[in-house]
Amino acid sequence: MSRELNATLVAAVLAVGFMVMFLSSAMKGLYQVYFVDLATHFGEGRAGLALAGALFVLTIGLASPLVGWLSDSLGPLRTVALGSLCGGAVLLGVALFDGSLSFFVLLYGLFGAFALAAMTYVPMGILVDRLVGERSKAFAFAIVTNGTAIGFIVLSPLWIWLEQDVAWQRVFLWVGLLFALPMSLALYWVSRAVPLMPEAPRDGDAGGSLGFLLKDPRFFILALSFASCGATMAFIDVHLVPYWQGEKVPASIQASGLSLLGVLELGSGLLAGWLATRHNKGALLGAFYLLRCAAVAVLLLEPGPLSVYLFAALFGASYLGTVVLTSAFCFSLYGDRIKGKVFGILFLVHQLGALAVTQLGALDFDRNQSYQITVMALLAATLSAAVLSFFLIPAGAGYPRLAARTE
Repeated sequence: MSRELNATLVAAVLAVGFMVMFLSSAMKGLYQVYFVDLATHFGEGRAGLALAGALFVLTIGLASPLVGWLSDSLGPLRTVALGSLCGGAVLLGVALFDGSLSFFVLLYGLFGAFALAAMTYVPMGILVDRLVGERSKAFAFAIVTNGTAIGFIVLSPLWIWLEQDVAWQRVFLWVGLLFALPMSLALYWVSRAVPLMPEAPRDGDAGGSLGFLLKDPRFFILALSFASCGATMAFIDVHLVPYWQGEKVPASIQASGLSLLGVLELGSGLLAGWLATRHNKGALLGAFYLLRCAAVAVLLLEPGPLSVYLFAALFGASYLGTVVLTSAFCFSLYGDRIKGKVFGILFLVHQLGALAVTQLGALDFDRNQSYQITVMALLAATLSAAVLSFFLIPAGAGYPRLAARTE
């Protein structure tokens, strides 16, 4: 498909993908910033509202294979347009019908999660795969997916500023209208102009069958390694700041450490994408997991400014590298008619790893008043992921695709 489109059109569609990733960060950002206001509004405490967040995380994982199937079948841009429409409906629904916590939990936790999954990594991976030549796919994917990170950096301060004076219902309503009308209509128009549908299967092609994955050790290596990626990211999202707070790390050090992590996160994906065009992807993936393992090991040191900054530097440098390289393997190993579903399954495993560590960390602290067991588990998981990834070195050199190949 990429050979049929001129470079300007390819760049324009990739820019659309970046903007969607940028704006999609609002689906999580609004919930995070307005969390206390929402809990106060519904009057059932933070634990009740937190159910929406837990359901959201689980549903993103469960919805990812469905989103992959939609991307394979309908095309990535139509899938993203559907996600935008669904996201708008969710935000409008919770803003207009704000009398029930259960309604909020179900609508946001289920359909909001589907909307975010349909606007982010899986369909964007298929978008890049069908637009860009083989050599540049990983780097292009890194550029597009950096939209989410920049969205959090740019939009989160906006939500925090609005939260001071504007009720959550009004902000959710405004953003919901943006998603439901101009954004979804524009995306549908782009999808009509640039369909990006897969080529028709040839005689004897396996089509959309995924049964061969059970016999493909490379898939299991990618999936198990990606679970450790999700697990470590969940620790950062949920437990890192409470861990630092419990260790009496000064707030200024925490803030600057997180800022350093965020800045390096932006460069991590771009660096991984650039390196993937020049070096073996299996060796690179193993190296990035070793870097992640080293970051986790720093958590075993006495917390202080040096260890906080060292952790932030190591973890930030590895943050998106594992995502970009895992996606690069998916692009190169699997055929056009199934790679969306395969990518979706990988993200399901990623989210299961995230859920496991979210709960493990909470249980560890409740029982032991520390995160040491959790950190040791993450250390073992990331080291195992690194070792497993090095077995992908032959595949990283460019083995032929398995099943459902359509080129």
